[in-house]
Amino acid sequence: MYGLWGFERLKLKMMVVMLLMLVLSLFEQNMSFSSPLNSEGLALLRFKQRVVSDPFSALSNWKEIDGEIDPCSWFGVECSDEKVVILNLKDLCLVGNLGPEFGKLENLKSIILRNNSFSGSIPQEIGELKELELLDLGFNNFSGPFPSDFGNNFSLTTLLLDNNEFLGNLAPEIYEVKMLSEFQVDENRLTDAATIPSCKTSGFP
Repeated sequence: MYGLWGFERLKLKMMVVMLLMLVLSLFEQNMSFSSPLNSEGLALLRFKQRVVSDPFSALSNWKEIDGEIDPCSWFGVECSDEKVVILNLKDLCLVGNLGPEFGKLENLKSIILRNNSFSGSIPQEIGELKELELLDLGFNNFSGPFPSDFGNNFSLTTLLLDNNEFLGNLAPEIYEVKMLSEFQVDENRLTDAATIPSCKTSGFP
């Protein structure tokens, strides 16, 4: 009798374990469905942590709400098919630097950080964004060597680097894109440049 009861207890324990494993599996599947957007949101939050000054509180709604991360509702972020495709934070006088978290934003087509006070080097991970078509980093304090991987990025059509402090040589392919882009900015933004105050400072320590 005791042996039979022990066997039934063992069966019950096994059923409980199997049920817990099923619940955990369903939870992991649900997380996997939402992970692309969540991972992009987490990457943007890490970028926000690198911003040490936000004088216009432009990033004030970049936050987790009730355990949910929805970067598509954040200022300066645009999405398509629930993927972050545009980051436009121009003319905000943000101070900080950029980090490798940009590599997680693999669907980005446009990064526009013009007229801020970002400094330091450009992360190699930005050069590895294969969907990137527009990179506007003009009027900042970037310095150091330019990422070599940009020479292999065939989707990049517009690169604006004017008014920075880059050191080192650019790959010939990037130099051609850079020259074309700077010509375009001279033509298209000459009037705007006279009316928008510069956010450039002496740089981020």
